[in-house]
Amino acid sequence: MDAMTFLRERVALFAGVTDENLAALAGSSVLLRFSAGQTILFKGATVDGLHVVVSGKAGVYVKPPNRTPTLVAELGAGEVFGEVSIVEMGTAGAAIKAAENDTLVLMIPQESFRHVLQQDESFAVRVNTLIAARKAAPVPVPT
Repeated sequence: MDAMTFLRERVALFAGVTDENLAALAGSSVLLRFSAGQTILFKGATVDGLHVVVSGKAGVYVKPPNRTPTLVAELGAGEVFGEVSIVEMGTAGAAIKAAENDTLVLMIPQESFRHVLQQDESFAVRVNTLIAARKAAPVPVPT
């Protein structure tokens, strides 16, 4: 399956995005492969683009003060990360690591992602709704 078809059919965030915008996103994207335990995105790093899990799983880790990093979420095929950092022009708030061997991630450069956000109001609403939901979700505190 090509990147455009994957984005259209398997990524809910891109539902309703025009074929023209999907083609631009897919055409600029890069497919990355990770081994289990390999860091995809470091906490505090500048985020180069929107990351979309194609296959495998990605773990989201936060590090409470004076504690070891804790897995707070697992993302599967069709799920995204990096949108908060791009929209808010910040850095990654968590570390993301591949949870399985041969985890594939499609990285859409932030310029392409931002362009579609500006072109498609309903897409921008979905992205902002996702960001609000992520910020509202409680982060488990290890005991």
